[in-house]
Amino acid sequence: MKDAISNILYNRAGFSVYRWRIFDSVPLVVDLIGPPGIGKSHLIKCLIKKNAIHASRQKFDQARRVCISRAYLLSLAAMRLDDIGVLKNKSIKILYDLNIHSADWGVLVDEGLSQHFITELCEMSRDRPDNFDFIMRRRAVINLTASPTFINNRIRDRAAKTGTLLSYHKEKTDQELSSFNIKFLEGSEKLALLMKKRDFPVISIDASMNDDAIVDHIVHFLTSSTVNEFIK
Repeated sequence: MKDAISNILYNRAGFSVYRWRIFDSVPLVVDLIGPPGIGKSHLIKCLIKKNAIHASRQKFDQARRVCISRAYLLSLAAMRLDDIGVLKNKSIKILYDLNIHSADWGVLVDEGLSQHFITELCEMSRDRPDNFDFIMRRRAVINLTASPTFINNRIRDRAAKTGTLLSYHKEKTDQELSSFNIKFLEGSEKLALLMKKRDFPVISIDASMNDDAIVDHIVHFLTSSTVNEFIK
């Protein structure tokens, strides 16, 4: 019973992981990143509707695995964090990400390692490039971008429809939301540029485009020769 409960909590503390349909047999982890409220969950629904990914979330068993590169990544986070609860969640996410990489098929990860460790990954690429390359192997990134005004409007529209706000957005003015989003967008763009510099597959997409155009861009990116050469 304890093992069952532990595995449930482990999966909930990990990421939402969806198996790709368009390259089912290719072991590539695709991290979807972007500020809270930009439309990542909406994009996932669109990809499901277009049969690009499976609708059901994938689960991964908890396992003991050791990785020096991920341990170093966690140490970078530990030096920045005062909240032990946040650090604990980041530790679980690193283990979860490692187990995701043990899969033999391609997956889309909502707010994966590249989302939660943007600052640390950028620092690692500078100070420990070999470790950065190791963590990024078999990984691609879809970076959703948009203007702060567009993101703010999405946040307010969703709150009006659902009556709820994400914890990131509560009790914040539009100016405070914009500052938060600008900082995140700058970090995600820096990571995207570093990945391109080191020849890892990454695409930045304007979330204000229509849904069909965004899905088409993603499908074209993942079926491109650049990605296919990377995963051989």
